[in-house]
Amino acid sequence: MTPTLLLGAALLIGGPRIDLPPEQVQAQFEKQCADGRWNNDSCPALRIELELQLYDELLRLALNGEVDRASLQTAARARFPMLAEFGLRKLGKITNQDDREAALVAVDHPAPTVRALAKQMLDVQDDRWRKGMGVWWRGGARNGFAGMVPDVVPSAAQLGIAPVNDNEALRFRYFASSTERERRLVFTTKLTPDQALALIAKGGKVVDGSKLPPGAKEQEAVGKSMAGVQKEIQEAMARGDMKAVAEISQRISKQMTPVMPTQETMMLRPVAEFTAAPANARYVQVPTIDKTHTPVTAAASREESMGGETVVVILY
Repeated sequence: MTPTLLLGAALLIGGPRIDLPPEQVQAQFEKQCADGRWNNDSCPALRIELELQLYDELLRLALNGEVDRASLQTAARARFPMLAEFGLRKLGKITNQDDREAALVAVDHPAPTVRALAKQMLDVQDDRWRKGMGVWWRGGARNGFAGMVPDVVPSAAQLGIAPVNDNEALRFRYFASSTERERRLVFTTKLTPDQALALIAKGGKVVDGSKLPPGAKEQEAVGKSMAGVQKEIQEAMARGDMKAVAEISQRISKQMTPVMPTQETMMLRPVAEFTAAPANARYVQVPTIDKTHTPVTAAASREESMGGETVVVILY
């Protein structure tokens, strides 16, 4: 890529740049942003400058085959998409724990192309990923250069919910979210499910997952059961046994009551990936600003697949 295209990509993907001589960027970053300090508005721009420098240096070294694996792992962790993609592509596969950790960082990158490349590496060699975080994967809708552009996350104001995007307690998970197809946002947090939903939907009535309408599998089971019941009723009526018909009807009524949706739950959408007991999941409906759209469902559950943290899902 030419310097002009590279600078254009940095502005498009990474945001504003900072006006500093190249030799001063590293020192300024370490002074203002390293070791847990990120209290300066210039830190994102400084990081982009450093990553651009690293990208340029690695491209030069790659021509001579001199790039070491540690540098590629650093590149794969970058926020500048082209640098992260370069690091992953050159790593090629996971050979040690440092490679794996770099891929896990990249699989949660804002750019779909970077996420997809990291997922390919993890899918091939990492059972823990496939059986854990991997079950939450949502593919990006863009590829090529368009896939290098970070996803745009809807703001809390657009969704009509309490602010969550900038809340330090909630970590947005790009790899599990889908803003272009399913319209869902996924966060993880160390808060309890109830605490997390209190942040998002203050004052909303929270219900547990056991009170939700049955999912597709449950509906299928109910349908099969009802087919058998219908046959029972027909046989009882053929015998003229109206007492048996009444008993069968009462029995079915008791069985159906727990799975019939109430006004509070009929618009809530279940989260298929939740593996915790339904009674331990929490759901709340948040009315949207635009009343013509389906109300927002916010759900939360402690999930071992995400390291035991609470997973918060917003379906909008």
